[in-house]
Amino acid sequence: MHLLIDFGNSLLKWCLWIDDCVADQGCIDPIALESGLRSIDWSLVESVAISSVADPELTSAVSVYCDSLSGPECKVRQIDLAALPHWFSLGTTCPEQIGKDRVVAMLGAFGCGAHYCVIDAGTACTIDFVSHGEHQGGYIIPGLSLARNSLVLSTARIGKIADRLYSANLEPGKNTQQAVEHGVRMSLVSTCQIALRNAPSPLDAVVVTGGDSEWLAGHLPDNVIVRPNLVFLGIHRFFSGL
Repeated sequence: MHLLIDFGNSLLKWCLWIDDCVADQGCIDPIALESGLRSIDWSLVESVAISSVADPELTSAVSVYCDSLSGPECKVRQIDLAALPHWFSLGTTCPEQIGKDRVVAMLGAFGCGAHYCVIDAGTACTIDFVSHGEHQGGYIIPGLSLARNSLVLSTARIGKIADRLYSANLEPGKNTQQAVEHGVRMSLVSTCQIALRNAPSPLDAVVVTGGDSEWLAGHLPDNVIVRPNLVFLGIHRFFSGL
């Protein structure tokens, strides 16, 4: 099995990958990296592939832990955007100015159409367009939790927001907290809808992933595809050649 690691802004997510399927998966808080990685069944791991947008020192620590926990024949590799598969290009996008998580998500969605959009609704929400295997640019906005927390931290009278205040209709809130919750959700939905309407080319597919993907997809066009393990698929494709 192959251990695939997606080290994001808030969590390290991992999966054991075999025959194009996820056999097991979990997540680890960055404050407990070593103990969390030790909990994986390393006897099954033949190789390790890491995609990280986290602090370089933490990423290096993960690589060292994986090397020490794995067997002598196990290779530990990290995504290097200078060595993209031949079938995908960043075009005029600067490799140093785009997150690896965005790139591997686009790799994971490759093949769903000549012109496609990938929306990763996580801590930040990223929206990226690809045409004939070439990146056409994208957007980055706060995700639900980041937008919500920003208002809570910056506005003393709002206080903690409870998910139970959420209504799927996103109607105007009758109190401050519901107004915030519906406001951040409507903002995210509206931005995604506008971005899709203004896509560089007519889209064959829209692929949504990330922690809030199921909710977000319900507010987007009916042909949206939800792929929870899109980033893992992209990491696998990066090293396997598709």
